[in-house]
Amino acid sequence: MNYGEIEKQTFRTFLAFSTLLLALILVFFNITSELYRISKIEYDSNLELNMSSIESFIGDSIWLVDDSYFETFYVENPSVERVFIKKELPNKLIVQITTSEKLAFIEDNRQSPPKSFILHKNLYTLDTRSNEGLVSIRIDNGPIAKGFFEEIITLVMTLKKYPINLSNIQVAYDGESMKVAHFETNFFLGSPSDLGRKAAVLGYYVSEEPCVGDVRLVYSEDGKEIRAVTNCK
Repeated sequence: MNYGEIEKQTFRTFLAFSTLLLALILVFFNITSELYRISKIEYDSNLELNMSSIESFIGDSIWLVDDSYFETFYVENPSVERVFIKKELPNKLIVQITTSEKLAFIEDNRQSPPKSFILHKNLYTLDTRSNEGLVSIRIDNGPIAKGFFEEIITLVMTLKKYPINLSNIQVAYDGESMKVAHFETNFFLGSPSDLGRKAAVLGYYVSEEPCVGDVRLVYSEDGKEIRAVTNCK
């Protein structure tokens, strides 16, 4: 039996255990230390959000704050897409908040009184009576199919790729088909489906081939292409 090797192995085990124990002790003292407790929280105060759950972090150990701490904040603020945190030791927490983009102002005339709201990119809707320079969409009849608002988001996101003032775009839906008005041009899009491709055609005519009159979008016989039938003055 090689007692020297046994002693070396025992010493290495003891050293590893002691190092781990010391590390745990240091972590424990850092977590419980008053020095590393949050006393300052920095965020954009101009955001119209409920910050009470974030303010409740005051006094918590800065080491323990992670993404799981923001579950309540997300629930209380459905327009928030993402939260990033940065820790400035010993006691300052910086919170960077990304909110979902506002895309369209929607007026739903299927009820009395009519309902109006803003549609966000993450499908969150916020009741409001005023447009904020967004695409205006009017729903005059229904019902609307499942995925309708996803199609609206695709429509607006595609139009944003073109040099267009979106506040000049007005969309009307009569329960079957959609019409888009841009100054003296009316675009007849048909059913509220495949709006990404239809918006590409719309964006081209608005920005590149202005037309005073009507533009009707139709599918090719094989359904693979969308063509524009124009009646311009």
